[in-house]
Amino acid sequence: MRQLEYFVTAAASGSYSSAAKKLFVSPQAISKGVQVLERSIGVGLFERGPNGIALTSFGETFYEEAKSVLESLERLQNMAARYQQEHAASLTVGIHSLCFRENGGTIDWNDLLGFHDAHKDAAPIFLEMRGDSIFDAVVGGEADFGITVPKDSYSSEVESVLLKRFPLAAVVSSSDEDFASKDAVTIKDLAASYLVLFSEEDAFNSFFIEQAREDGIALGISPLQIRAVSDIDFVIGHSQYTVRPYQHATRTTRSDRVRILPIIGADHGENAMPLTIFWKKDRKLTELESLFVEMVVNLYRAAESPQPEVG
Repeated sequence: MRQLEYFVTAAASGSYSSAAKKLFVSPQAISKGVQVLERSIGVGLFERGPNGIALTSFGETFYEEAKSVLESLERLQNMAARYQQEHAASLTVGIHSLCFRENGGTIDWNDLLGFHDAHKDAAPIFLEMRGDSIFDAVVGGEADFGITVPKDSYSSEVESVLLKRFPLAAVVSSSDEDFASKDAVTIKDLAASYLVLFSEEDAFNSFFIEQAREDGIALGISPLQIRAVSDIDFVIGHSQYTVRPYQHATRTTRSDRVRILPIIGADHGENAMPLTIFWKKDRKLTELESLFVEMVVNLYRAAESPQPEVG
């Protein structure tokens, strides 16, 4: 097929040098390829002279047939590429920033790269995203799965698996006298200060605000809205706080000018927020998708399992 390509390009170009430029090879490679083709079929295709090359009478007929063969090959290749695109397994996952280990979460990038290496034919894509964007991407068909806090307004449009319930903490200024003597706080304790919301995180914000509403507490809301992974300098010296996963706060907050206080219920029980992996309702999971869900579930189960003592 390569010899046919060299011949057809040379015939169309009128010279070996022009054909070589189009095919990114040397003129010698074109000349040798044509000679091998001529020996193979036993008939000359070009007349060679001082002014270059010209097709023989047989070469003209052979050129039309060879061109047709190459066009048919290209159609076959395009047909195979379309089939592969339409039928190949694919996987796109939107993952909340706080789920990653570097931000205090459970998922390590290496876990995702390992899954990719094991399923390169599907070329899975993993996107670090904010909560609202994840839901919009899954429901809109731009992503196959999402991992974030569930959003009530989408509950009828998605199916989900609970990964864990993570306890919440308030990050407050160390100079705030209202919390100086406390090792934990209730939502009522926080009502005297101002809550700094996360931007584009309706599900996360709504969960905490709804907990307060159920307890009959109206929360003060700060004019600030920040990203979930932003530094917490904005609370220092101010009567305001941010609510974060306790694990995230303890792993990523290093300042001695703030305090991390677990948020407990009125009955002193844990105040925990759910985390789920979800997909569009009525979607029948492929084998690859089921394997991915299983991997993520196992990651969280392993993280929750007690570790053996050493020594």
